[in-house]
Amino acid sequence: MASATNTDMWRPLRSRRNLVILVALVVVGYISFGQLRSSTQLGEQFGYGGGVPAVVKEGVEEVKKAQTQIPTPPAAERYTFNATTDRDNHSLTQAQCDTAFPLLYHEIDRAKEFWKKQQGEKKIGPEQIDLKWSGDGGMMGMIYNQQLYITHSRGLNHFGHWKERSHATLHNIQRAILSSPEPIPDIEFAIKINDVINLTPHNPSITVWAFSRNIHDPIMDRVWVIPDFNFWAYPRVAGAYGDFQRQAIALQGDDFSAKRDKLVWRGTVDFNAELRGQLIAQTEGKSWSDVKKVHEDDAGADARISMPDHCRYKFAVHTEGTTWSGRLKYLMSCHSAIFIHHLSWYTHLYHLLNPEGPEQNYVQVENNWADLPGKMEELIADPAKAKRIADNAASQFRDQYFTPAAQTCYWRKLFKVWREISFEPSPWNDTKMADGTVEKKVKGMTYEEYVFHDGSVPLGV
Repeated sequence: MASATNTDMWRPLRSRRNLVILVALVVVGYISFGQLRSSTQLGEQFGYGGGVPAVVKEGVEEVKKAQTQIPTPPAAERYTFNATTDRDNHSLTQAQCDTAFPLLYHEIDRAKEFWKKQQGEKKIGPEQIDLKWSGDGGMMGMIYNQQLYITHSRGLNHFGHWKERSHATLHNIQRAILSSPEPIPDIEFAIKINDVINLTPHNPSITVWAFSRNIHDPIMDRVWVIPDFNFWAYPRVAGAYGDFQRQAIALQGDDFSAKRDKLVWRGTVDFNAELRGQLIAQTEGKSWSDVKKVHEDDAGADARISMPDHCRYKFAVHTEGTTWSGRLKYLMSCHSAIFIHHLSWYTHLYHLLNPEGPEQNYVQVENNWADLPGKMEELIADPAKAKRIADNAASQFRDQYFTPAAQTCYWRKLFKVWREISFEPSPWNDTKMADGTVEKKVKGMTYEEYVFHDGSVPLGV
């Protein structure tokens, strides 16, 4: 009886003892493995690793295997824009665009804020983009299911410049659609491609996309500023824009000291005569001046030089014309110090111009150019400052915000934001057939068809 009782008492004790031993072994094993793992990591860190037991090697391999399963940072966080390889990279995601060009969207954000205040929660409607108020230089487009359509056009073929501008703008939009790694939203929009777009106070709800806006005219707050047509190509000036940038780099490399120690400008005084005429007067006879006027239609004038040849000079001048001037994007790609008067017409990137401080990227002068000679002589005497201004311009504009890749990013952000505050388009028109039935047809003409359109058949109203 006693023996049986002792045996019965011993069995649960033995089970509990075995459990305690098992737990102890697990704890000791875990601690030992942690110490061996730390030792191995230290050995790897400091460059030694011989004589490690096989069991530890296996454990380390398991740890390494587990580490490979840790999620890597998002692509945008790992992405770094490289102008050499990515200048013409049109397939960046929106996140990569935002990482590469964080200051790109100022004008989009400004227009969105303006229209949110105007509209509240109400979407911009079809009647607000109607171009019936526009005499010429206008077109309406639609993106639907990743396809670009032109639904209306007004006066785009009677003047050669207008056809160049409208087609180049459509090419830019089409490239942004086709190269996008993410879907483009369905949108409908209106574009004015002439310099003076003639918005009036009589239709305060009208909005339009345009190449620039007058910052001193409250009516122009209604405009959504888009990259101008030069960012595609302007054959009479410099061909394809991305190719011009490569040519500008190849001409002098980044050797600022090898450039001509003069100030260059070529242009007509037929546009903005007062401003440009005073420039001629302030630079005439100066030893550092290579400022000359040319006649708009005199292609054989001796004073003419090519746009890439502007890049051979350390200093250049930018002036507005009828309104904005596309010249600045070329000059800012030249790795030169650019003199600019107080601008009235802003494009989508002029908010990046900086006239002072360590990040100065251009030289600010008065509109009568009276201070230009003094500032020019100052920079000639201080070549290090002149080079710093040129370096900043090249790095921020030529090699970042003026790249073709940045323009594509801007277009796609515009599509996205525009869809957030504007109506969802319907692609269909109801067409009454000869037999009385109604057939649904897609509005307008596809981009592919429109670029062959010769203007002999009016499109739209």
